[in-house]
Amino acid sequence: MARPKRLEAPVTLFAAIEAEQHARLRRIAFEERRSLADVTREAIRAYLAGRRRRAARGSPGGAI
Repeated sequence: MARPKRLEAPVTLFAAIEAEQHARLRRIAFEERRSLADVTREAIRAYLAGRRRRAARGSPGGAI
């Protein structure tokens, strides 16, 4: 998937995650030769897309 080199309106997010979550994301980033930030952005995009699909179906936990 092609990703933009620069963000349109970047916001810095500080979030505490479990050490295992960090290790897994870091490994993915290393294996795919991507930044940890890029992998995290992709995970957030996928999560939000899933919420949007659930909302469209009328499932609980849909879009905000």
